[in-house]
Formats: sequence, C-alpha cells, structure tokens
Amino acid sequence: MKRIGVLTSGGDAPGMNAAIRAVVRAGLSRGISTIGFKRGFNGVLMRSSSNQDDFTVLTSREVSGTVHRGGTFLMTARCLDFLEKENQIKAVENMRSLGVEGLVCIGGNGTFHGAASLKELGFPVIGVPGTIDNDMGYTDYCIGFDTAIDTAIENIDRIRDTCGSHERASLVTVMGRDCGEIAFHTGIASGAEIVMVPEIPWSIEEVAEKVKWAAMNGKNTMIMIFAEGAGSSLTSDVDAICEGNESLSGISGKYLTSSGIARIIEVLSGQEVRATVLGYTQRGGSPSAKDRVIASRLGAYAVDLLAQEISGVAVGLKGEDLIYVPVEEAMNSKIDPAAVSEMASLIGTLAGI
Repeated sequence: MKRIGVLTSGGDAPGMNAAIRAVVRAGLSRGISTIGFKRGFNGVLMRSSSNQDDFTVLTSREVSGTVHRGGTFLMTARCLDFLEKENQIKAVENMRSLGVEGLVCIGGNGTFHGAASLKELGFPVIGVPGTIDNDMGYTDYCIGFDTAIDTAIENIDRIRDTCGSHERASLVTVMGRDCGEIAFHTGIASGAEIVMVPEIPWSIEEVAEKVKWAAMNGKNTMIMIFAEGAGSSLTSDVDAICEGNESLSGISGKYLTSSGIARIIEVLSGQEVRATVLGYTQRGGSPSAKDRVIASRLGAYAVDLLAQEISGVAVGLKGEDLIYVPVEEAMNSKIDPAAVSEMASLIGTLAGI
C-alpha cells in the first residue's frame, strides 16, 4: 500500500487533529503517503469547483503544530448524498484515480455507516471512533469524550459557585444525544445530586420532591445534570401538571425545553431553579492529554492494520489494549446496560440527599 486517505465526518471532537497527525506520520514511517479529504465524505465525492476544496496531500509539515488544536483542520460535515449507492461507487472511483488504496474514517456511528458502505464495494477502510458522546459500545473510549467531560466539569464548578451564593438549584444540560455517558461521568466528577439520562425512566415529580426534601434538610444548593436526550425517558404527563398550575401556563409537553423542566421543578419544589445549556462548548477547545494520547494510538494503529492488509474494521480500546472489530459490529454496538445501572447507582449513593 503506497497511499491512503483520511477524513473526519459527523460532529467534531477534540483530538481529531491528533488522530489525523498520527495517521499521516505513521504512514510516512512506512513509506505511505496520505491524502486528506475535506468535509467528510463530501470530499471523496469531489464535487467542488476546485480540487483544493476537496482534498490535500498531507505531509509531515502539514500536520505539524496540530496535536493541541481542537476541532478538525480537515473540517467536517454530514453527507446525506453518500447514502446513495451510485455516489458510493463514484467515491471509490475518485479515490482510486488519486492512487488511494485505503481510507481511515474518523467519526461516530454515521461515519462508520459510510465506511461499511465502502467495505461492501471492496474498498479497504478502517474506522476510528471520534465522538464526544462515547456511545459506541465496542470500545471503552471514543476520541473527544475526556475533553468534553473536563469542559462540562469546569463550567459546572463555576455554576455551583453562583448557585451557592444565591441558594438555588441548577439544571445543567450536557450533550450526548441518545447516550447518558457524558451526563453520568460529569455528574459523578462534579458532585451532582441528580442525573437524568435517556437510558433510565424518570419523572419531574420525583426530581422536584428530591429538591424539596434536600432543601428542607438544609441543602442550600443542588446541581442536576440533564442529558440532552433525557426527554425520551420522561414518564411525567407534563401537560397535566401544567394544566393544574396557572404559573406553568405556556409550557407544553410537546415542545418541552430544559428551561421548561427547570420551571416545573421550581414550582413543584418551591425552590428556585435555573437552567443552563452547555451546548457546543463541550466540542471545542484544546484536547486533554488523554484525548491526544488515545487519538494518536488509534490513528497509528489504523495505519498499521492497513499496512498488514487488514481492513473493514473499526479500531478501539478495551482497558489499555488496542482492539479491532468488524465495522458493522462497531456501528451497531450499544453501551452495556449493566454499566448504565452501575453509574446510576453510584450517583444515588454519592448524592447525599
């Protein structure tokens, strides 16, 4: 193998640049050159007016000074057109015209679906897990997860300071899509009293009762972590709650926001509650040391596998060991329910309410 490609697709994650750098330099150490495709699978379709907008040759100097940078210098985007078979075939033709013999795809579940499509066409691919959600169960760790947690904790520590000053509770929304990994880890590390996640049913009434009970027992501030997908596991009849309370008019269960949830908890508990959405701050910023090291290991490992003519797989970590599994298995993997239950139990044990 003389030339490979690399791309980043889907949501960006801190550490992606470190992974790209590792791919390029691991390749060069084996006499393999690397093409960097821009904006994910859009780049391999090569539909821009200029080739410079679609791909670039990545040299050792090109990736110098990137390991500490957040985001991805290759840029990223979703590409719905890549769902169509004819575009997948065109992508393979385009890469072969550039002499690219294998492709490293860095991203999450959607990215791995794209990689699997190329595998079906006989093109060598390796998936590298890069998503702050850490929602791929085949691996213990995805690039960007550690930095996202650190960012959330830093912000929550600040929020707790002002909550303590005003003797109020705070509902903090973190990212994670349909996975509670960020919420759980952030909750434990920040000393949060309550965590709401998509995997475990919860009710607003129960949360409000805990807030009320804690205040009655002298707890003057509380942090509640709300995973962005936790609305899917809500069991409360929000409309019925709001209809029975004039001060909650205007809040709808159909269009429920974290601010609406905070307001309902405030009314039901009798305690002041404020909502904060951390949003995309968790995706940005310089990657942590852990993210840089793991991204570098995974990127270099992907090249090692391609050099050994092993492809159609996704790399990952189990403990400290590098592993690989079929990319189809990786993209359909789920977080172990036992691990979710353990995290939820630990949150309850440490809550102190």
